[in-house]
Amino acid sequence: MKRIVYTLAQVLGLIAAWYAADRFSAWVGLPFSGGVVGLIIMVILLQSGVLRPSTIEHGADWLLSNMLLFFIPLVVSVVQFTGLLKEDGLRLFAAIGIGFTCVMLATAFTVEWVCRFERGRKLRRLRADRGRTAAA
Repeated sequence: MKRIVYTLAQVLGLIAAWYAADRFSAWVGLPFSGGVVGLIIMVILLQSGVLRPSTIEHGADWLLSNMLLFFIPLVVSVVQFTGLLKEDGLRLFAAIGIGFTCVMLATAFTVEWVCRFERGRKLRRLRADRGRTAAA
């Protein structure tokens, strides 16, 4: 029971963070969604150590494991608008495919950049530690 409450609290915290980022994005008038703003803020908080991964781990795992439930409205709308799919289906699928590819590439490049950044930080820290021990 304690784990369920803990996971629920983390999910609610992630939803609150998304909502705050979405409101901020709309208030400032940014050209991208609040989810992107929230992701950037979350990465900054995790990288700086202000937010520990264990603080959101169970909630994020639960959201990811139940992600399919969030796409049910999409499937229902596809069934309702079969006429639109017959007329513009190819263009819609091309737009979805291009958007999906762009998101995957942006994610891959971001993960690669963060990994390189982290490796560089660790390498600089190791070099600094070696320099201190050699000088001592």
